[in-house]
Amino acid sequence: MQKFEIAGASGRSYDIRVEEVDRVDDKLVRTLVDIDLQTFTESTFSRYTAAAFFLSGRVFLLKANDIVIGTCACMRTWERPNEVHLLSMGIRPGWRGRGLGHRFLHLVLERLGQRGIRAVTLLVSADNRRALKLYQEVGFEPHAVLPSGESARERFVPMTMRLREAPLAALPQQRSHSNSAVEPVLTTAGTDSES
Repeated sequence: MQKFEIAGASGRSYDIRVEEVDRVDDKLVRTLVDIDLQTFTESTFSRYTAAAFFLSGRVFLLKANDIVIGTCACMRTWERPNEVHLLSMGIRPGWRGRGLGHRFLHLVLERLGQRGIRAVTLLVSADNRRALKLYQEVGFEPHAVLPSGESARERFVPMTMRLREAPLAALPQQRSHSNSAVEPVLTTAGTDSES
């Protein structure tokens, strides 16, 4: 996958790259769980479900030099096999605020598009304004907020983005979608646009 560099606060330069995991080991399982716990108030993964995602889903790693600083876990949907649900994406706290989330997500979406995936869905907390902004800037379109039950503390916004197949290209310098391998599309919740 594409590599790029960023300069750290100390002036040190880091080689940043995205890798798709093609094997599972205990260290990677611990890393996925660890970054998830640093990102969300509730754990997404147990060690078992994290290992299952490495084996049956798609996990992408964001690396600075050889250190994993971010993860993105995706799974195919049952009804539409050319659609993926982005279950979890996180970057270690010390690396946030540098535009890495945008680049990471763009590169993951490009890789998914090259693999024949045509749409990506996700759920994001209605209170997580930073994540909502990121996903909308990249091209995800929100749907109506999911109704919450009386006992539910958190409401979620379902979002969708349609992809098109394109060769891996350099990211545009500005956050524009014109040269990207992704195209936003509005869909209505509950509509099966892929059938």
